Amino acid sequence: MPRSHVEVEILIIKLEQSLRDAMLWSSSKPSNQALQSMVPFAFDSMPFEQWLQFIFIPKMSEIIRSKKTLPNNLKILPMAEQSLGTADNRREVIEVIKQIDLVFWVS
Repeated sequence: MPRSHVEVEILIIKLEQSLRDAMLWSSSKPSNQALQSMVPFAFDSMPFEQWLQFIFIPKMSEIIRSKKTLPNNLKILPMAEQSLGTADNRREVIEVIKQIDLVFWVS
């Protein structure tokens, strides 16, 4: 699916808002050590929603601001579903992540 920086920016903004609406937005930043995790999704050092807030959203925002090449074939939905579960307040977060995965899918 063709994608643009503007399209991705809109989804990143929606992701942040959905995290806030679900009360998954943290007011405190993880330690520098936690942020340096080399494990996918930093699952060894922080909850998935913090990875979204402190690693994924900032990295994607930087790519958008600098007009760098967007990555291909992101697949974060399975981790989101596993980590966030099916609670009603988290459905919108899952839906936005699904949209993000779809916009990055390159066949």
